[in-house]
Amino acid sequence: MNVKVSCFSFLFILIMCVAFTNVSQGIELNPTKEQIQETIKIGEANPGKKIFKTEFVLPAIFGNWPKFGGGLVKTKLIDVAVMSAMMRKARKSLKKEEIQGMMGSEFLIISYRGGTDVYKIKLKQKMRLIEPKKMIKPEMGNKDPEEHAVFIAASFPYSQLDLNAKTTIMVVKDFGTDKYEVDFSQIK
Repeated sequence: MNVKVSCFSFLFILIMCVAFTNVSQGIELNPTKEQIQETIKIGEANPGKKIFKTEFVLPAIFGNWPKFGGGLVKTKLIDVAVMSAMMRKARKSLKKEEIQGMMGSEFLIISYRGGTDVYKIKLKQKMRLIEPKKMIKPEMGNKDPEEHAVFIAASFPYSQLDLNAKTTIMVVKDFGTDKYEVDFSQIK
């Protein structure tokens, strides 16, 4: 009798733990409607640059963001939070189509604020070096990179990434490489 009660108790506790721990760690590839709505609320409650000081977005920030020499890991949910915060500051709100576009993305975006000396942005996970699928670097002309920084965006397919891994973001410049450590398991 005691064994049956112990087995039943163990199974019951195990089932309850599994049922109520629907909290995922790491980057969300398929956020639920509830997660998306909660993220929009976070963005709207923290308009403009206030969003970058929230516990939700802070793990996705590296370096001196949003200043020169810093960046942001833009996942689907981080993108929604930041965009809803910026839209709120402009007294607008995200449209359903915009949210669907963000949710349909197959790429993690590393956004880095730097100058013309940035050659490439790469990721390193364990011993794997991951090259960007695409990099967008606006033309700066002859402007001083310290005075006129631009946002450089590197796209990495989610399918090539370990979404729960500690990751090194490598910003390769003309004269050296800056390295930033981020933990994808802490980023939504």
